[in-house]
Amino acid sequence: MENIFILIGDSLTFGYGVPSNDRWTYNLSKRIPIKIINKGINGNTTVNMLDRFYNDVTSKCPKYVFIMGGTNDLLTGKSVSSIIKNLVVMIEEIKPITPNIYIGIPPRINKDMAEKLFSPSDFYDYCSKSLPILRKNIINLCNENSINYIDFYKLTNDNFTNNIYLDGIHLNSLGNTLMLSEILKRLKFWLYIFCCYFTSFQSI
Repeated sequence: MENIFILIGDSLTFGYGVPSNDRWTYNLSKRIPIKIINKGINGNTTVNMLDRFYNDVTSKCPKYVFIMGGTNDLLTGKSVSSIIKNLVVMIEEIKPITPNIYIGIPPRINKDMAEKLFSPSDFYDYCSKSLPILRKNIINLCNENSINYIDFYKLTNDNFTNNIYLDGIHLNSLGNTLMLSEILKRLKFWLYIFCCYFTSFQSI
């Protein structure tokens, strides 16, 4: 098992539309002493993620894995159940390698902004209504499998009026800062590392 943290997802993991040094993934790499490998690809659905999961994740034998997808599935009319099925396959594939699996719950979208600023789509309303259903299903999946989840949907819902969106789908620099804070709060190993550093500092 390699001491690396692989993040697999879509543009929300890649950091679409913001400077590289404002991306939550980049700043996460600056805050934990573990190598971060960002395998977010713009436009990916969970089908795409599943297709490349072995090459990008499993074959690397990572100690930590973050998986987040589903928004693009919904934006192309796919069902919540199909997303969950794909997540289950990815989880089952990586579980024999590491128990340190974190599932990201995709952020809420701002469909009115997306209709004005992002590409045309007939599925913004469907996506907006389906994301909270996806959230509930992911939470159930994680609870059933004793897997950690990071609730970016609740985070963005709570901050919906705080100018966090770039185009209604993707988050701006402020939104990325909020995502970074949320994942740092949720990563159990971050607390462990912090405690080790604090103890070491105290003994100097």
